[in-house]
Amino acid sequence: MKKTKIGTGIIKAALLLPLALCLSGCGAKTVNLNDYLTIECKGMDTAGKASFSVDIERLVEDNAEALGMDGASFGSLLTVYDDFYSKLGGELDKSSELSNGDKITFKWDDIDTKKFKEKYSLKLNFSDVPYEVSGLEQAEEFNPFDYITVTYEGFAPYGKLNISKNGENPVYGISYRADKADGLSNGDKVVVRAEAGSDITEYCFGKGYAPSETEREFTVSGLASYATKLNLIPAESMTKMDTHAQDVFKANVAKNWNDSGESLKDIKLIGNYFLIPKDSSISTNTYNYVYFIYKITAENSEKDSAFDYYYYSYYTNIILLDDGTCSFDLNDITVPEGSSFFGLVSGEAFSTGEYYYKGYEDLDSLFNKHITAKIDKYQYESTVEE
Repeated sequence: MKKTKIGTGIIKAALLLPLALCLSGCGAKTVNLNDYLTIECKGMDTAGKASFSVDIERLVEDNAEALGMDGASFGSLLTVYDDFYSKLGGELDKSSELSNGDKITFKWDDIDTKKFKEKYSLKLNFSDVPYEVSGLEQAEEFNPFDYITVTYEGFAPYGKLNISKNGENPVYGISYRADKADGLSNGDKVVVRAEAGSDITEYCFGKGYAPSETEREFTVSGLASYATKLNLIPAESMTKMDTHAQDVFKANVAKNWNDSGESLKDIKLIGNYFLIPKDSSISTNTYNYVYFIYKITAENSEKDSAFDYYYYSYYTNIILLDDGTCSFDLNDITVPEGSSFFGLVSGEAFSTGEYYYKGYEDLDSLFNKHITAKIDKYQYESTVEE
């Protein structure tokens, strides 16, 4: 807290006084320091700020004769002023967040009155000064959150929070910030804070308003979500995907297998692989995979007996809706692709003599190609059993 600052009065006193400084007066003059103390409080009720000042300039001027300043030079006067400034001060026991009717107290610093008397021939009296806060203006209460709408978009766990204005805020310059604005799922708690400068309450008070709240917690809801566990996908949806996958396979058999040399003996679903990103911060366009793994039993004219191989179909970005149903695109199905040219097989295929089949001769090869190859970005669960 400042005491005072040098002004024109001090300068006048220095110019008018004679040119010699005598600090040893014949007798000590009694001075009540409380007479030179001013306390004031400004601001809004409940957020008032108190300050004080000690009028060193007036103190010196009022007691120039007792100080023996007859003939003091301007430089000497400044020295006295600086000495008073460094020695005469104190503090308020409370200076902020004040309301009308609050009682605060100014307490002087520990002043060595004996040395002060010896040096300046002034006997200093002082005491604690009580002060009752009054005159603070009443701010008009308003709620900053009445002027925004919080909505959510996207799919959990990658939902996003949006903040939009829905009215004209009476306090210009307020902004809003969420502690988390993306990577959201239903049930997540998000805190939105109203901000303005370093202290929104003080900022609003400066414009005559008092915010009833400066932050609010919101619970994320209404987001459709990408499936994050296999058992969250409804059984009915799994059946539809399985049936469609088998229909696609059987249609391919009917179209491409040699009726006289090849035959399908059995197609058996042996389980699923389900993959999701390890971390929601990983950039991807595929938020889940649902693999349907099949053991195919076939015969052809070059084999003495039936043989087995492995085939897959998968769907991506399965979405769970609020009503408990599931959204997916049956046409967005991926199956093994391969070919044979003059006996040379390429892609996801293998050959048995003159015949070739899209798929894998063993399950480990299929797993390595489709699961292990994604393990850097995706975690998986499996229900596959032979």
